[in-house]
Amino acid sequence: MEQEKFLTVFAVFDEQTQRELKTLQDGVLGLGFVGTQTMDIPFHISLGTYPVKDKDELTAKIKKVCVTQKVFDIDLVKVNHFNNRVLFVEPDVNADLKNLHDIFNGNFQGNFNWHAHATIYCGEENEVEKAKRYLKKTFKPLRAKVVSIQMGEFFPTKLLDSCNLALEK
Repeated sequence: MEQEKFLTVFAVFDEQTQRELKTLQDGVLGLGFVGTQTMDIPFHISLGTYPVKDKDELTAKIKKVCVTQKVFDIDLVKVNHFNNRVLFVEPDVNADLKNLHDIFNGNFQGNFNWHAHATIYCGEENEVEKAKRYLKKTFKPLRAKVVSIQMGEFFPTKLLDSCNLALEK
């Protein structure tokens, strides 16, 4: 059965954070794992998922938010996982991220409670377990900047819209 396409709105990190998360991901992939994580989009925190028919409404909302929402810092504080299948870096959710999530809170793609995270690797339990041990040794908390909002269509993955947040506070 073919999976229904959906849209996701996400908060995207600055270039320095992109490089640091890519280094972590490359270390995991260097263990010989391939994984099923989406590789052709920037590291981000998903804010909500929606049906494809909501594209125009979301585009307008993204543009409106980008005019008023300032770039903000967020601390990426620990490595965590979902059921030993999805390995991620977890932020300390602050008011700025919570406010963005409240604006874009949509749950079209499943009955999952929102749990802010930046995915590093998705795979089989035994691979995720090994990757988790590796990351717990190598990960150091970092300060990231959220600099843009993007919207993508899944699957196949396609970036549809993007805007930079207003200048820093």
